[in-house]
Amino acid sequence: MKPYQRLIAAIDFTPSCRNALREAVRLAGGSGAAITAVHVMDEFLVSELKRALSTDQASVRAEWEARLRKFVDDSDLGTPHVETEVRIGNAFFELSESCRVRQADLLVMGAKGSRNEPNRVGVIAAKCVRKAPVDVLLVREDAQGPFKHLVACVDLSENSAKAVSHALQIAAQDDASLDCLHVYQSALAMSLDYGGLAAPVASTMDDQGLRMWQSELDKFIEPLKAAAPGVRVTSLVKERVNIREAILDHVTETHADMVVLGTRGKSGLRELLIGTTAEKIVANAPCSILAVKPHILPEGQD
Repeated sequence: MKPYQRLIAAIDFTPSCRNALREAVRLAGGSGAAITAVHVMDEFLVSELKRALSTDQASVRAEWEARLRKFVDDSDLGTPHVETEVRIGNAFFELSESCRVRQADLLVMGAKGSRNEPNRVGVIAAKCVRKAPVDVLLVREDAQGPFKHLVACVDLSENSAKAVSHALQIAAQDDASLDCLHVYQSALAMSLDYGGLAAPVASTMDDQGLRMWQSELDKFIEPLKAAAPGVRVTSLVKERVNIREAILDHVTETHADMVVLGTRGKSGLRELLIGTTAEKIVANAPCSILAVKPHILPEGQD
């Protein structure tokens, strides 16, 4: 699989997006990818500025293009050329449209939290993870590359193979280690957790099932590892009822600084990387997140 070739960095002039821009430049350095910094102005704001300044839309856009250029130039990016673009309209729509027009394959955004919930991502970022036509990298404000330890969530689907491939590329570039994690929901564990009355972990272990899934996981990732032979890869299978909690617990326990996950998975494991489980991982992971989309995003789906 080819490395990312065209990156869009979403800019809202916050410290979070500045760090995301720096990360975009750093990742692009490994492949020579093109980068465009894009700022989207709200239509109401543009209208108010036109009225307050007695000017026209072209003048307002030119002013904000100059501000965007200065923001990029002041971000200590080194020497790479970063194009800039100011768009006017709905933030999600305009970012998606910029990705389409420029044929981008990765959208990089800051993962803004709040004072009370610092790990939760912003509304626009969360929507881009669900609906943007390209892969999305959410960068934490405190992230400092290169990445050291990545976790790729694997459900043995085609899209999780794509996620593992991208995780391997980043790990190879950053000399990072990679955990490939599959969470196994056994009937025994689910029955013992019925009604929230979970039994001790040891008593729920299905050793035969774990061995089977470990073998399947190893066979799944072995051909993918050939593309990055120098990466330290560990394959792990965990038996848990709550897949989201299992992933987040592993991320926390291993001090991972990036989670890589697919946004579509196998229908038989629909809770793994689809819908609310994936959204909660994205919303609550204490590290940067790379959300990998299918090769063809189903029309009209989130």
